[in-house]
Amino acid sequence: MKKNPEKVKEIAHRRNLKVRTEVLVAYGGKVPKCACCGETEVMFLGIDHVNGGGTKHREELKRRGTGLYYVLRQQGYPRGFQVLCHNCNLAKGFYGECPHKRK
Repeated sequence: MKKNPEKVKEIAHRRNLKVRTEVLVAYGGKVPKCACCGETEVMFLGIDHVNGGGTKHREELKRRGTGLYYVLRQQGYPRGFQVLCHNCNLAKGFYGECPHKRK
């Protein structure tokens, strides 16, 4: 690891991307999409706690970043999570619901 830290970083990045993609597929289908607006660009997608409480849950797990994805995979993809794009997820967190739901 000390001899080639860039290679170690690249391997970790690829592993994290693989796990993230597996989780998005598990919750969002073969072609993951936002449960609210239908966005399919994987770079814009993330996992949402359906009933809120994501910050508290991540603090309890003592996980940040892709740590939640590893936990969800390890737990067999439990219920209570969905795929949302980052815009819809932030709107849900800030305003209680996404503007798409008002239409």
